[in-house]
Order: sequence, then structure tokens, then C-alpha cells
Amino acid sequence: MVAIAVVQAAVLGLLARRGSWLSDDLDFLVQGSRGFAPAELLTPVNDHIAPGLRFVYALFAELAPLNHDLTVAWRVLMQAVAIFLMGRLLLRVLGPTWWVIAGTVFYALSPLSMPSFMSLSSGVNNLSAHVFGLLLLHATIDWYAGHRRRALAYGPLALLISLACWEKSALILFTVAALALYLRDEPIRPWLRRTWPYAAALTVAIVAFGTLYLAHGTPSSGRLPGFGDLAGLAGHAFEVPLSALVGGPWTWAETGIPMSIADPPTAAVVTGGLVAGLLMLVAWQRDRRALLLWASVVVYVLVTLLLVAYGRFALFGVVITLHYHYWSDLSIPLTLAVVLSARSVRIAVPAVALACLVIGAVVSDVGFARTWAKNPAKAYFATVTAELERAGPNVNLWDTAMPQPIVNGLMSDIRLSPVLRMAGIPFRLQAAGSEPLMVDETGKLRPAQLAVWSRGEPASTGNAFCNLLLHGTEPLTVPLRSTQDQIATAGWFVKAAYFSNRENQVSIELVDASGNVAALPSATWPAGVGSMYFGPSRRITATAVRLRSSDPATNVCVEDLEIGLPRVNG
Repeated sequence: MVAIAVVQAAVLGLLARRGSWLSDDLDFLVQGSRGFAPAELLTPVNDHIAPGLRFVYALFAELAPLNHDLTVAWRVLMQAVAIFLMGRLLLRVLGPTWWVIAGTVFYALSPLSMPSFMSLSSGVNNLSAHVFGLLLLHATIDWYAGHRRRALAYGPLALLISLACWEKSALILFTVAALALYLRDEPIRPWLRRTWPYAAALTVAIVAFGTLYLAHGTPSSGRLPGFGDLAGLAGHAFEVPLSALVGGPWTWAETGIPMSIADPPTAAVVTGGLVAGLLMLVAWQRDRRALLLWASVVVYVLVTLLLVAYGRFALFGVVITLHYHYWSDLSIPLTLAVVLSARSVRIAVPAVALACLVIGAVVSDVGFARTWAKNPAKAYFATVTAELERAGPNVNLWDTAMPQPIVNGLMSDIRLSPVLRMAGIPFRLQAAGSEPLMVDETGKLRPAQLAVWSRGEPASTGNAFCNLLLHGTEPLTVPLRSTQDQIATAGWFVKAAYFSNRENQVSIELVDASGNVAALPSATWPAGVGSMYFGPSRRITATAVRLRSSDPATNVCVEDLEIGLPRVNG
């Protein structure tokens, strides 16, 4: 078991190193860099409340920000622990038999959990769900073996930690109930009397997390699709465990980005269905209690289907059902169902099936690893850090976004600057005194300029010395004249050329024709002659710029206002 755990986790670690950060990882690392305060740990993740995930990312940001290898080492350790815990669980249930090794191999190689290992954000959710879910199953066996204090000491805690990393890990409770009933060796009434204190302890953990969720969570306001769509989703959902029985899905959807969306061929689903039917037939004939574990698999699929359909169908449609991020810990009840059903069959017969499973799993893993290795984030961040180290701490940068596909529309902040601050890389951001440089799509520093879309209209004041004067606390509103044939909506940048006999604290607002305002951060404008740079704003169709200050002594003459987007020279 140790050999299987170490070798398989190390191989996945080598495959994971071929990839890099995804957009969620960068978001969560920036959040993690804010520390371990309860308010930060309880900040929702999309519509999840996941203090465990926040804690792990805070740890990564504290120990070695932007060090992808550290995260791979963490995943290798968690994966190895999970595999060993599964092997140990099978050993406790079955005793010393080769079925323990067969089951450990099935669990270790299952492509259900492989994509979640590759993706750090999924891995923090799901690897934690695996480890602590398996600990909960061990605690269940301890309870019925008479080790009640030990079971109460770590069983509810394991459940609580698992929930804190991934709320959907509560589905392990169906497997807990199925395993407890499978191991029942007394009439139901005495068994229930024996069970209720342990069930009450687990209920306390659920209530504790539920209270936390109600106080801090932001549940999705989704809705279930129509019956026809839901039936189609159900068909796709059951493709997941069926193809997993034969090492599937074998093939993955071509999305252009490293996502774990399966595309199982009909052969994988049909063959998996035949294997499932055969295993359940064997269980019916030789050990009907094993059907309890198959029931937990079915319940897991149906609940996951409804949760994903409710919260994600409107945004992603049917494709999200086959996103393996949602299916990773299904491999726990599926492994138990397979092994407990097949244990009465001579090991020589399933050895051939196990060999076929290994081949299918290798094909699935290699196919996903090929897509995973196409992530450009590794090369991008290696180039960025090398370029900034070479340029020195006084390098001045435009506050531009990271390129696609490193970021996507679901990321809360696509700018590079928060990631650089999180990593502790020194730089100046749109500082006065020099034209900022720009980080291009490959991560290299390039001279840049503002591609102007509109300019400020000079005021008709008759003041030959200064047409645009911000004096005291009276706001200065400057209409914009477009330099293009069309009026555009964008996250704008502003360049303000000015002179002043004193240092001033001035803020800038962009205003549209309806009076909507996009405020930019206040900044200190140094005394003398120079230029100030602001942006990006929130998306707005700007028709005017408003300057304001709260200092009565403010005295700034604005010579020119330009609104546009930075671009690389040439």
C-alpha cells in the first residue's frame, strides 16, 4: 500500500509540474496574502464558504508565494495519505487479502480524482475531502469496534474540516451510513441504540458548519432546469462513474484551456455499464450488503447532479456536468462498492479486468496531461519575475491585465499588480515622473504608450496661463472630445499632464452621459511639472473627467487630459 501511494502520488506530481497556475489559483493566492484573520478565512469563494481552502492558500502565500513546486509537494503528500488511508480502510474491512491491493490500485488510478490533483484549487477542495472523508470512515469502524472515545475524538473533527474545505464533501455521510450498515453484525434495534451517540456527534459537526455557512455564506440564487434538460444532465452524470469503472473517460473535451471536462466515448460508457451490471449481479447473488455501497454511489451522483444543475446550469449548460472538479470524491464509495461486490470472485479473474483498468487510466491520464501542459502560466510568470528582477525595484508599470487564458471572465481581478504584490516583487505602479512600461502577453517588459480615445476639452476661461485649474475644494469637470470614430465602453486609463507649486492630493472620476461615476483611487501629485497616470477604471462610456480634492490649499494646473488604453510601442 505504501509503495502504491508513493509511486502513484509521485507520478501525478511530475505530471502536475508540467502545468501551472489557473485563474482561480491567482485569485485565491491574492486573497490568501491578506493573512489568517477569521474575516479573511470566511470570505466566500464564489458561492461557497470554504475557510479550509482560504487557510491553505494563505499558507502558500505566506511560505512561498508563486512557488508552484511547493503546491505540488503538498498535493503529493495529500494524495499519498489518501491512498494509504483507503488501503488501510480496505484492510480493516476485508482482512489481509489481495483484494486490498486491487482496491487500492483501483482507487489510486481512478481518473475521477486525477484532474483535481492537477488543478490546485480543485485539489485543495477535493484532496482534503478525500483525506478527511476517509478518516471519518476509519472513525466509523473504530466506533463499532469499541474504540468509542477515539472515534469521537477525530470523527466529527474530520467531518468538520472536510466541510470547511468543500461543502459537498458532506456526501461522504451516505457512504458512512452504507459502510456502517454493511458491517452491522446485530439486530437493527440494538444497532441503532449503539449508533445514535456517534450519529449525534456527527450532527453537531454538521450544525456547527451549517451555522457558519448561514452566517457568512453567499448561496447561489440558481434554479433547476426543465425536466428535459435535467434528464439529459442525469444521463451525462451517470456517464462519470460508469466510464470510471474502465479507467475512463479516456478522452477529454477540447476546450482550448486546461479544464477537466470529460468526453467519454460510447464504448467507455457501455463497457462501464456492463461491468457495473456484472458487479451488482455478483453482489446480489453472494453478498447483498454490498448493494448498500452501490446505493451510496447512486445517491452521490443524484445529489451532485441536482447541486450542479441548480447552481451552474444557467451559466455553463450541460457541459459542466462532466467537469471532474465536482466528481473527485465519488471514487471513495465507488471503490468500496466495486471491491465489496467482487471480493467473492477468484482474484485471477478480476486480474485481467484490473490490467485493462490500468491501461484505460493511463490513456486518460496521458490525454489530460497533454492538455494540462499547454498552460502558459509557468513560462509567463518565469519571464515576468526575471524581467522585473533585471529592471530593478524602481521599474514603473502600467496597471494592465494578465493575458488570456491565464485569466478569464470569472476572475474577480485580472490585473497583474495584485499578484506581484502578493509575491513580494518590488515595482512602482503608474508612478509620476516616467512613462510606465507594459508587461506583454509573454511576460516581457516593453516600452508602451497610451492609445488615446478621447481628450479633455480646454475650458473657455480666457485665462492664458491655465485653462484647467483645480483650486481648493471646488471640483473641476472637464468634458471629453473623442479622437475615434466611435464611442467605446472600457476600463479606461487616464494620463494627466500638469504643473503645480505644491504637492496636492487629488482624485479623478470618469463620468458618463447618464451621470454614472467610475472613481479612481486618490493619489499624491508631486510639486513641479509632470504627468500622473490612473486606471484601470470600471467599465464605463466616459464623456467627462472630474477632478476633486478635499484640501482647500490645492492648486493644480492641468495642461492636458488623455483617456485611453496602454499599448506596446510599435
